[in-house]
Amino acid sequence: MSVPARPLTMFPVALRELVVARIVDVTAGMRRVTLTGDQLGTFTSADGTEWPPFTSPGFDDDIRLLFPYPGESEPVLPLVEDGRVTFAEGRRPIARAYTVRRYDPCGRELDVDVVLHSDGVASNWARAVAPGDRMHIAGPAKTQGIPIGADRLLIAGDDTAIPAIARLLEELPDDTRGRVFIDVEHTSHAQELCGPAGVDVTWLPRDPSAPSHPGGLLEAIRTMDWAEGEWFAWLAGEQSAVQEIRRYLVRDRHMPKSAIDFTGYWKREPADGVHSHQP
Repeated sequence: MSVPARPLTMFPVALRELVVARIVDVTAGMRRVTLTGDQLGTFTSADGTEWPPFTSPGFDDDIRLLFPYPGESEPVLPLVEDGRVTFAEGRRPIARAYTVRRYDPCGRELDVDVVLHSDGVASNWARAVAPGDRMHIAGPAKTQGIPIGADRLLIAGDDTAIPAIARLLEELPDDTRGRVFIDVEHTSHAQELCGPAGVDVTWLPRDPSAPSHPGGLLEAIRTMDWAEGEWFAWLAGEQSAVQEIRRYLVRDRHMPKSAIDFTGYWKREPADGVHSHQP
């Protein structure tokens, strides 16, 4: 019996300068920033390298957004030399990884959904950004396709995983079957998601006033109805929570490690709060 897998493709990493086209609040906790610009197409960089058009075929492809240091107006940028993006000695660029929520190659529009945490480089940028502002991006460096060979999908993540989950549901074949669990801060952060009829989506709000599964994602997965067949799991969100779910799937559900794709988008540090973030 074959183990479900995701095909992998690597891309050359280009540094592109774009501008903000518009800003829309998807929910009370998430803001969508649409980027555009000629460099989403084929372009030639200052060193003479001709770069291919931007592409994002995978539902969880990510790009790096490059931000200025506090008190500065321009970001520290990587160097582009001989067709390669490298780093100069000294200060490193401030970069945050974000999922490509949508890319329209005809209209040259790139959507990035940002979770509005209480504080953070990207969240603060998303709150203050305005149409016409510049943004440099790099990537994607790789892309992976939808799992091949799985009878059912288990998709689980928190607020930061919503962009990838939403895009995945939109791109799945109509006959796909599976379960989706999404842990969100508040009931108002749940979104209307479009996907196959055979994929059930469950929102797990963390706010005390809402009924939810005790223990959040892990408890919901433990108590779900596990139908027969080959499962593939895609997990993303807070690092320790994702690792705990993976351990349960391997140890208690006996899922092959190769049938579990997991990513820690951010890390919780008890003393200092959120350390890093990537939806």
